[in-house]
Amino acid sequence: MSIHPLLPLWLLIPLFLLVATACAVPLVLRPRERVAWGRRLLMVLLLAAVAIRPVTPLDGEQVQRMNANVFFVVDRTGSMNAEDYADGQPRLEGVKADMLRIMEMTEGARYAIIGFDSTATQQLPLSTDAGAARAWVETLTTEPTAYSQGSNVDRPLRTLMTEITEAHNDDPDSSVLVYFLSDGENTDGREAEAFSELAGFVDGGGVLGYGTAEGGPMKAQGGPEDGKYITTSDGQQGISTIDEEQLQTIAGQMGVPYLHRTDPEEPIEGTMEDVTLRPIPMDTDASATSFDDWYWVASIPLTALLIWELGEMTYRLPRRLDRYDIAGANR
Repeated sequence: MSIHPLLPLWLLIPLFLLVATACAVPLVLRPRERVAWGRRLLMVLLLAAVAIRPVTPLDGEQVQRMNANVFFVVDRTGSMNAEDYADGQPRLEGVKADMLRIMEMTEGARYAIIGFDSTATQQLPLSTDAGAARAWVETLTTEPTAYSQGSNVDRPLRTLMTEITEAHNDDPDSSVLVYFLSDGENTDGREAEAFSELAGFVDGGGVLGYGTAEGGPMKAQGGPEDGKYITTSDGQQGISTIDEEQLQTIAGQMGVPYLHRTDPEEPIEGTMEDVTLRPIPMDTDASATSFDDWYWVASIPLTALLIWELGEMTYRLPRRLDRYDIAGANR
């Protein structure tokens, strides 16, 4: 077993030592609150176990490192919950299926993931750890509906350009493949920036579109409305439709094909026509390895303790006085 920390150890170790000390001191000095502070100290230790990410290599899944850097740009906006993919599934299910298929097509490549919703963030830095990429896909959800601030397909453009440029400088002999997975819907009222500046760096990939022109209803993610269908201000059911013109424009600007995805079994054609995957000699680069993650072992009791902590906090909140309490207080 080895560790693949989510942050550098020089940052993780002092950070968790500081927080653990902050819990340990009142644990000793406040006898009446030892249960609460003991619970919090245990939560910190379990979170530390999650953060250092213990892993074990998967036997038989060590593959030769290939000369490709694959960038997934994934739309996580609320409209990706619209239920008009395949047989009424959310669009995000198509994204997951296609990402896993592309990884099978490019086995041994390095993978990076950029997610975008109200903001764009690097979800996975360029890595040969295919296990980490698969784990991200399996847990993929949209942003919480309550935090949505409107979307635009150009949100990830700056982040993507930075990542591709760095990869090109560090690994000039490898091909760059970009897969942009989205419904193309803009809701912030402005025109998207052009992706043309990426064309000179992109060797393959594609823009994959999800949804239909008729559109589909969406369920809210997170908060008190979680799982309920989103409605408009006039009480009508909210409907999201694909913007294929927008997606075709992005594909043309990057110089890659556009594919409308309606079924996970459809082939992903034409995205690697000019790319030939070749092994990188072992004396210049290590093989790519897949891992089994074990952070989930600590995350289960951590979740239970967090629920306990939230329950205690809720119990300690002051009760709202009802009219009977007020009447009694006045007597």
